[in-house]
Amino acid sequence: MPNIYCISGLGADHRLFANLRIDGYNLVPVPWVPHEEADTLSSYAMKMASSIPEANPMILGLSFGGMLTVEIAKNMPVSAALLVSSAKTGTEAGYRQKILQNALTFIPEFLFVNPHPVQLYHLGAKTSEEKDLLRKVISQADPKFVKWAVGALLHWNNTEYPPSIYHIHGTNDKVIYPDKIKPNVWITDGSHIMIYNRAVEVSIVIRAYLDSR
Repeated sequence: MPNIYCISGLGADHRLFANLRIDGYNLVPVPWVPHEEADTLSSYAMKMASSIPEANPMILGLSFGGMLTVEIAKNMPVSAALLVSSAKTGTEAGYRQKILQNALTFIPEFLFVNPHPVQLYHLGAKTSEEKDLLRKVISQADPKFVKWAVGALLHWNNTEYPPSIYHIHGTNDKVIYPDKIKPNVWITDGSHIMIYNRAVEVSIVIRAYLDSR
């Protein structure tokens, strides 16, 4: 069965892919690898790519993981590069605000893994189960990695992406705003965690795309 290598969102892990079912494909989570403070999003993406054991792989990136997927697809052959609730360019991400870049130096690391109700709302958690899951995922993340990743994201100024990119986005995403995004497919009323709470629809879209190639 062909593998799809899954890169999760910022500091998150494979639990957000738990409800995804793509018939005929095996979903393989790609664990985070150690980073250096000097790493850019692009250089870290290639460190992640080095842990994928196949040539010309299929990669599925969620949110921050989608941006890493873009950088991987720019620098090595991939047979498919799927983005969910993510951005293809710095403009789509919309995070290049100098005030945030400067303020990042003074924010304590622990705050990056301290889930807040407003954060859960913006991520799209509605049920108690979804909120509990996100609290666990966020609080169990490595604070040093998350702070570094936020900084790398704020400085990501990518302007191009390869034709292998296939982008799926929700119309109700409150993290990466829909008005900046030009995806291949919209999921109506999909939130930032639609890969988890709208997994059936996302799975169908992914399978249809893979079948159509």
